Amino acid sequence: MSEASMEIGSTLVVQYIINNCMSTKTFFKLFPPPKFLNIPYAGIDISDDAVRCIEYSEGVKGLKLHRYGSRNLNPGIIESGNIIKEKELIDIISSLAKELNIDTVKASLPEERMYLFKTEVPTVSEDQIRHNIEFKLEENVPLSPSDAIFFFDLIPKTNSVDIKTEHSTYASVSVAPRDLVNSYLNVLRSSGLGVVSFEIQPKAIARAVVPVGSSDNHMIVHIMNNKTGIYIVCGGVVCFTSTISLGSSSDISLFQNEIIKVYSYWLEYGVGGVINKIILSGKEALRIGGDSRISPDPRIPVEIAEIWQNAFSNNHYIPPITFEDSLQYVVAAGLALP
Repeated sequence: MSEASMEIGSTLVVQYIINNCMSTKTFFKLFPPPKFLNIPYAGIDISDDAVRCIEYSEGVKGLKLHRYGSRNLNPGIIESGNIIKEKELIDIISSLAKELNIDTVKASLPEERMYLFKTEVPTVSEDQIRHNIEFKLEENVPLSPSDAIFFFDLIPKTNSVDIKTEHSTYASVSVAPRDLVNSYLNVLRSSGLGVVSFEIQPKAIARAVVPVGSSDNHMIVHIMNNKTGIYIVCGGVVCFTSTISLGSSSDISLFQNEIIKVYSYWLEYGVGGVINKIILSGKEALRIGGDSRISPDPRIPVEIAEIWQNAFSNNHYIPPITFEDSLQYVVAAGLALP
């Protein structure tokens, strides 16, 4: 029987999992771990096209970029978030970990394999909210509680325009198939790495590019080689995610059409009100962001992600990586933040 912990408000598997087998009853009754774990770790982003890693260290005036590196993945090693060629992925991650001299990581989970839903919950203790959500899992996702691992974030009431009562609020719930978590955990362990926690890619991106404490609603467009993630973040909480089959070589008009679709959907069905800003990250963000057509409303500004803003100020420290290259490290940069 394994021993693990889960910090429901922010991450999955928040302590190194010694074994993969655990009963659901035991899992959901575990208390969250301490908020501060004095374990140095790197952020490792495992996507379909590459593995990217960042580790910060303490500088004189905040954090500084201590180590970073990447390895491109050949097509077919990971497909739509599913690990297909495990041995090849293990060899690649082992090589990168050895080069960077890292042994403990916080790792990403692919958005397209996750389920996200919004549910109203009573304003009670975190443990009671957790049990309330557990009873609603089968109503919202095609997984049984025994096959699912979930976490939630409470949406700030200022961002929940249709909240019904002062005694309730909305939670954004992300659910991962247990076999997905186990597959990524097995690869990382086999690569010689200890795992502090897992986190979905949109949440890691939001931590990097949304200013700490912001109550605004942001649309994040994260452009990768062969796909693009469109996420809506309300007061720092990821409330909507979608992955589309547009990559870095796609025409700008196609991005514009998809952004308009998400924007229109959000205006009609979203809980957080209007979009205040669109943030572009990832490969080709600079090319896409230079076209004024990308915004569905001329009143909504479009900005290129500032992925270091919650780590350090460029007025005090210039990282040893170009701004253009840094845009591809946004997931790892968010994961690595303490």
